[in-house]
Amino acid sequence: MKILISTGLFYPSKLGGPANTLYWLAKGLVSKGCDVSVVSMYKYIEDERITPDKWTVVDGIKTLYCSTKTKFAHKVIWQSIKEVKKCDTLILSSFHFIPCFFVGLYALISKKRIIWSPRGELFDSAISKNKFKKIYIRFIKLFFAKSVIFHATSEAEKEKIQTHLGKNAETALIPNYMELPEKQERNTSEKYLLYVGRIAPIKALDNLVNGLIKSEKFINSDYQLFLAGGCEEKFHNFHELLLKIISENNLSEKIIFLGNVEGQEKNSLYANAYFAFLVSHSENFGNVVIESLAQGTPVIASKGTPWQVLEKTNSGYWIENDAENIAKYVDEILQLNDEKYETMRKNAFDCSHKYFDIYKNIDKWVEVLE
Repeated sequence: MKILISTGLFYPSKLGGPANTLYWLAKGLVSKGCDVSVVSMYKYIEDERITPDKWTVVDGIKTLYCSTKTKFAHKVIWQSIKEVKKCDTLILSSFHFIPCFFVGLYALISKKRIIWSPRGELFDSAISKNKFKKIYIRFIKLFFAKSVIFHATSEAEKEKIQTHLGKNAETALIPNYMELPEKQERNTSEKYLLYVGRIAPIKALDNLVNGLIKSEKFINSDYQLFLAGGCEEKFHNFHELLLKIISENNLSEKIIFLGNVEGQEKNSLYANAYFAFLVSHSENFGNVVIESLAQGTPVIASKGTPWQVLEKTNSGYWIENDAENIAKYVDEILQLNDEKYETMRKNAFDCSHKYFDIYKNIDKWVEVLE
């Protein structure tokens, strides 16, 4: 089976979870004997092995990273169309990456099988204030709703797809899978809680910080909160707001921004954390939860995320994300006895391998692709 993935970003691009998610998907498909090609933009790549506009084989994946100076990314469109002629199935990632629309149209005319992942872009927070995006979604519905399989990573995203594209829009519900990292040895002397991700309003970090301020157990403990992740220029004011809240409550030594953390350093950061947090207002998925679970670290996630499985497997908590509720659960976890906590760590590790290992679950993708 010949598969083409057309996308804005692909590993080793350093921006965005989908770049890695698609890479793991491609590796999983290659492991099943599929012939996988990828056309993407050459952006946020610092790997010397990659030369823009030249085909490169990355872990058995034939990949072309197109140089581009505009958002329209015409090279991605042209090169993807050339590859569509050779493929059986086209996988598109993102609605908002405009080249996907034109590549999809060509594939539709060529009668190719198409699977399209909106990547959370149909949630209200992504389109509610943008008239152009609303009109654009209507065009997607007009041309593609009856001919494409849409990929949802959660029940909530499936509902959004059917709300915007019609109740009869065919949808495959498959969570993100990962090539799980090797489990790191934990340093039990470390005492910190952890957030990994973008510094952005949708992540509700103001609620998290205010929740810790309200947590008597946190304030009177030796624990710190580490926030690891970058901040885009457009969210600079939000970052400043967080710093102000922290400073006004004299917590600058307990709540610390680490900036971007990657690779082995990130895995160790997860492994040594007591609990990790993802308390976003909304998420279509959240790869950071898998990364934490894979190191045996339990997670507290908000009900704006699709992480009910944390409670199902006793590997964390799924909670409302207001400050009072966060404070309540922080107080609770900091009083866990050793036996219960170690059970949760074991469950977290087992959960990641059972439900989110790409190689154990790739057959679900193959079934859809066929």
